[in-house]
Amino acid sequence: MRSATLRSQLTRAFMLTALIALALNACLIVAYEFDRYRDQAVDELHTQEIILAKALVPSLVFNDPDAAAQQLSSLAERRDIRIAEVFSANGRPFARYHADPQGTGELPAQNPLPSLGSRFSGDDLELAYDVYHDGERVGTLYLRAHHDVLRRIGSYAAIQALVMAASLVIALLVFSRVQARITAPIARVARVAQEVMLERDWRLRAPAAETREIAALVEAFNGMLSEMEANSAELGREVTERKRAEESLRGADRRKDEFLATLAHEIRNPLAPMMNALSLLRRDDIPPAARGKALGILDRQLRHVVRLIDDLLDVSRITTGKLSLQMSHVDLHQVLRSALELIEPTARARRLQLDGAIADAPCWLIGDSARLLQVFSNLLSNACRYTPEGGRIDVRAECDGNEARVDVRDTGVGIEPAMQERVFDLFEQGDKSLERGNTGLGIGLTLARQLVLLHGGSIGVASDGIGRGSTFTVRLPTAVTSAIAAPEAGPAAAPASLAGLDVLVADDNLDFAASLQVALEAAGIQVRTVANGQAALSAARSRPPDAAILDIGMPQLNGYDLARALRADPSTAGIVLFAVSGWGQASDKDQATQAGFDRHFVKPISPEALLEALAGAVVPDIANQIGDAHDQ
Repeated sequence: MRSATLRSQLTRAFMLTALIALALNACLIVAYEFDRYRDQAVDELHTQEIILAKALVPSLVFNDPDAAAQQLSSLAERRDIRIAEVFSANGRPFARYHADPQGTGELPAQNPLPSLGSRFSGDDLELAYDVYHDGERVGTLYLRAHHDVLRRIGSYAAIQALVMAASLVIALLVFSRVQARITAPIARVARVAQEVMLERDWRLRAPAAETREIAALVEAFNGMLSEMEANSAELGREVTERKRAEESLRGADRRKDEFLATLAHEIRNPLAPMMNALSLLRRDDIPPAARGKALGILDRQLRHVVRLIDDLLDVSRITTGKLSLQMSHVDLHQVLRSALELIEPTARARRLQLDGAIADAPCWLIGDSARLLQVFSNLLSNACRYTPEGGRIDVRAECDGNEARVDVRDTGVGIEPAMQERVFDLFEQGDKSLERGNTGLGIGLTLARQLVLLHGGSIGVASDGIGRGSTFTVRLPTAVTSAIAAPEAGPAAAPASLAGLDVLVADDNLDFAASLQVALEAAGIQVRTVANGQAALSAARSRPPDAAILDIGMPQLNGYDLARALRADPSTAGIVLFAVSGWGQASDKDQATQAGFDRHFVKPISPEALLEALAGAVVPDIANQIGDAHDQ
């Protein structure tokens, strides 16, 4: 069932109200006219009666009925008076008049209004009036007049009906016009609201209205639509951003899973040959050549694992803003030659042709030579990894004006256009298929880009597509001064004799402590090992060593607190303290310096590096002590 429209409801309500008002007004007017007409008729007949009564006084006083009848006959001029009769003082008929001579039988035999006054009976009006002479009632005059009251009332009613009908028609026309100005704008607002709900188009607007109140309603409605449009647009943007963020999170989660799987693969790969090499070394019948080969495998694979960890730590340092560069004047050409030398064994093993077009003249930059070497080593390593056997890798360097440009071009698998925008993202790799074999962790290019950016340069990639090779281009700002003397590398200092040194090693990793003890004792050093910080403190106080190699994370007493305790004790304050720990952030090194350590080394560290550090820190002190003893 469809509900009634506002227009029809207003029309019915208005017409019903107007009809009731007009009908009530007509009834009141007809009733008023009816009452006024009767009063007027009574007044007129009463006046006629008074005049006639005065004329009848002589007839009644002298008892002359003929004279009275003659007086009554004058009523023939009044067509409305139908009957007139005079009664004597004793109430008997005295004289009569009847407008219809044939209707004399209708005359009353006595006064029909004994109480006097007036009375309406249908259309007839009856009136009785006492006639007095000198204060004495001498008779009574009775009159009956005919008035067509119903016809007159019918005429009034018809007139009122016509007036009411005309009024309703005029009211309907006026109301229709007024209604159009009220309901039409509201109807348009309703249509716009329905279209908005159906089409979800918040740009629709209702047209303006002429009436001030309706105009305010339309303005408020359009304002609401504008607000909804803005909210809808904002919601759409938020939904888009949320979808983009969710997609980014899913992508990051996917890359994280891929990275963890790749990390496990990359760590297991070197562990497998290392386990095989260890298995060979455990055998007593192993030939010297096989032993040397096994040691070479262990050395290469261990360095590979260390490089993986170093790359991860470098990415973490760059991400957290904790990586610092050791800036100095650097010859870019020399860095490139070093990178080519490092990658040459890998290229030879994969049967790749490696060519470097590098000028003999230096190209000076302000940078960190070690980090720049890391950048180009990563680019060359990446080129070797994705170039099939028999391929070619070219390195071209140009130093022109204020900018140096290096192109690393390969004939490898290439990069599809969509991937070229993401190839520098963390954990992204071009070809992740199992057939590619050892694909790395996907952090080399990310690390290269970040390091180049830290040097104020830029890095980009270009490729014609899959199977068409790739070209990585690095641009770096050159030094303002071109004529700079190349730093001369002094001869490497030969390790001094360490025989007789007393060194304390404290580490809860028993294998590390035991292997380090063997390496140090092979150099003639006396070594004591303990497994916790409290034992190290007791051993140092019982017999102060020349140097102590301490782990940071140890039970009972950590390395920082142990160093502070040793520095606070006069008997151990002069011990050379080396921190060797897996904690290698800049903040860790700062804490080690504040705790009193002389040097901080990050695991893993080669025994040779420790021996060189001991030779530089401890042996000169011993020599000075020996010289002082001779002087005495």
